[in-house]
Amino acid sequence: MERAKRKLGGHRRSDHELPLHQRLLGGVQRSFGCIYFHSSSINNLQDLRNLETFINVLKCALGTGCLAMPQAFLKAGWLTGLIMTLVLGSFVVYAMNILLNDITAMERRFGVPLLTYGKSMEVAVGIGPTRFQFLARPMHYIADILLSLYHFGVNCIYVVFIAKILKVLGDIYFWPVDVRLYMALLLPPLILTFITRQFNHIVTFSFISNLMIAIGFLITLSYMIQDLPEFSELLPSQSLKRLPLVFGTILFSIESVGVMFVIRRKMRTPKDLLGTCGVLNRGMVVVILFYAGFGFLGYWHYGQDTASSVLHNLPIDEIPTQIVAALFALGIFFSYALEGYVTVDIIWHGFMAQKMETESSSSKIVECLVRVAFAIASVLVAIEYPDFWLLLAFVGSFCQAQLSLVFPGIVNLCVRYEEGYGPGRILLWRSLIFIVGGLIGGITGTLASMGKLADQYPILR
Repeated sequence: MERAKRKLGGHRRSDHELPLHQRLLGGVQRSFGCIYFHSSSINNLQDLRNLETFINVLKCALGTGCLAMPQAFLKAGWLTGLIMTLVLGSFVVYAMNILLNDITAMERRFGVPLLTYGKSMEVAVGIGPTRFQFLARPMHYIADILLSLYHFGVNCIYVVFIAKILKVLGDIYFWPVDVRLYMALLLPPLILTFITRQFNHIVTFSFISNLMIAIGFLITLSYMIQDLPEFSELLPSQSLKRLPLVFGTILFSIESVGVMFVIRRKMRTPKDLLGTCGVLNRGMVVVILFYAGFGFLGYWHYGQDTASSVLHNLPIDEIPTQIVAALFALGIFFSYALEGYVTVDIIWHGFMAQKMETESSSSKIVECLVRVAFAIASVLVAIEYPDFWLLLAFVGSFCQAQLSLVFPGIVNLCVRYEEGYGPGRILLWRSLIFIVGGLIGGITGTLASMGKLADQYPILR
């Protein structure tokens, strides 16, 4: 085993001479495809105590997805919305626990840390059923692509979100203009924040963002609990045709698997993250209940008038509401660079950096151009599809369904292959439920959101 580890670290043998699992693990030190797993950032961060980890789990839940939950309850009905949020949220957290347990088992087995989702997928498929091992490397790429698309989609949603708030405030203090103009005007400042190459600088933006968003949520909740109408006016359920969009919204809102990777890496006692009463489960119980309560209260207060983002239901002519809107806009603006860094890091370190001289002037220029192109692309997509809720549902269905349900099922199926699946192959059926459920929800949600976007914003007008 020690000899195998030395060979993995030294790369003294060519890839074709190594056993399959060693070929898969051999490049792990070069495969930091996401900001959440970036080696320099991990080394520079102090270990988290359990309480700090718990706070980080809660902090990561605050974002644009929560603001869309009242709209999800409007589409589903208050009872169906509560059931879907609690059941789907619990299902995702269960899959997350299984995925992290499987990754821990693979790390113990090979003695090498798996710092990316893509590398974990590759190694898992590589030790799974023999007939599917040829898919190991493609699954690595697919995981990276979906992570990239997810964070790119988040940035597109951020552009729409910020621009709509700017339009509301601009209509009050200046003059009415099309929301797409605000999106275009956002491009220069977004590029300025996004060309920052140092992770530590981006983390500073993230701290400012979290503070502003937390204050915004507190003020928003204070509005939502005032003067609640008659509860009997709410519908307990809605048409089943709307549920795929609700599925995507809930998945988008629940914690990203990538966040759990970095939290696990930063913990002083990683074993405390998992388990029935582990930090992850305790934190996610609070997160899921908060999302369910926030969506329920928003729908109860605003009923059939609930907007795609509950912020647009607040009395915008009041100064406190305008402060809330400005806080959210600034908070999400400072989050843009952090989300975008993920996609650029995957593209750059995974596909481009090895073809160029490290830290050369030409390399820095090309990386800067990639960042600028990314910012331009996110703004162009937002201009073409300026619908906050539909974009959010699409990203949740297309990306998160695979990352949070399908891929954990595949990893577990492969990791358990040699050990067996237990009595009655119950663990195999569990993995298949994750895979099939994620595919059904993801495909139906993706088709439903794409259909709505195509109807509302046809490319050929």
